[in-house]
Amino acid sequence: MAVFNSLRRRATGEGLPVYLVGGPVRDAVLDVPANDLDFVLTGDAPALAADLAEELGGQVTVHPRFGTATVEIEGDRVDIVTARSEVYPFPGSLPEVSAGALEDDLARRDFSINAMALPLSGDSPDVIDPHGGLQDLVNRSVATLHPGSFIDDPTRMLRAVRYEQRLGFQISESTLSELKKTLDEGHADAVSGDRWRQEFQKIFHEDRAVEMLLRAIELGALSAVHPALSDGQGLTKLAGVGGLGPSDYLAALAASLTAADGAGLSRRLNLPSDWSRVVRDTIVLRETAPAISGPSLRISAVCGLLDGLDPDAIAASARLSQDPLVVARLRQYLDEWRLVSPALTGDDLLAMGVSRGPKIGEVLRELNSAKLDGLAGTEEEERALVNQIISRGS
Repeated sequence: MAVFNSLRRRATGEGLPVYLVGGPVRDAVLDVPANDLDFVLTGDAPALAADLAEELGGQVTVHPRFGTATVEIEGDRVDIVTARSEVYPFPGSLPEVSAGALEDDLARRDFSINAMALPLSGDSPDVIDPHGGLQDLVNRSVATLHPGSFIDDPTRMLRAVRYEQRLGFQISESTLSELKKTLDEGHADAVSGDRWRQEFQKIFHEDRAVEMLLRAIELGALSAVHPALSDGQGLTKLAGVGGLGPSDYLAALAASLTAADGAGLSRRLNLPSDWSRVVRDTIVLRETAPAISGPSLRISAVCGLLDGLDPDAIAASARLSQDPLVVARLRQYLDEWRLVSPALTGDDLLAMGVSRGPKIGEVLRELNSAKLDGLAGTEEEERALVNQIISRGS
């Protein structure tokens, strides 16, 4: 609030042309908490941000290309933007930016409910609403500002779904028509994997991520990103489950994919290595599930199937599986079995006469399996087993 109060003093006392814009205005009208505050200045935003940081003892990060700056004070982050206009050179491209008036800045935004501004000057300023955002809030509608909005930036399709599901609104009929036209014309292909991944990341951190992803599948938006993302069965298994994270949603999306499609999805979204492992190993676990569910399978054999797989993929697969035995074994592996290790060490084995080299690792693995299967529960029993291995010369 320190930044807000300082800006308000400057707007009222010095006539600084600064406005609260976008989501915070929408949330204030809806009377819901706003996570972040965004301000537009018809002037030099980076200079103002630097001045605020100096006044309030914060840090400023400047983004020169877009004339924006972020001020961070005591853990709070505030974005200050120079009012600007945007032109998209071709569908799906990043915009070309130039300085503009407040009206230009509001006109470049994604939806009417995010295209409102509130002056910081005066005791009771009126909301500036050139695109009918207030009425769309009353109508509980998500609507673009112009027919070519999704063609300019196809990632807005996922944003439309995100706002629709978060706020309990409906995408307007005309906006739905434009969305489907954008899909039919294949404009999603023009967007880089990094930009699509960023939209997925935002969804993954929403409370209604499952509903958002299912809605995006229903509309065909996800299959436009990658053709294999057309099955929501994995996601439906997560409905109503609490405490979910990105790995769970990734695993649900990957649950029905082939290995080739999983690799293709990772490439398309340029996934980081940890997310790529979740996708890959979720598919492996689905294919391995029949073996894991073998009723007479020893614990060591279960661990042999799971060792080396990503723990997040295993945890997510436990949430997705409908087989109680598979679920129990996956969870027990994570909680207990993978933590088991022999009491004896490699040095102990050398002292007992095991040959130096690969044989040490082989014997340690055999000891670990025996411990998992209840055949060597104490150090004495481990030593007896080692002596048996030495005596048989294998």
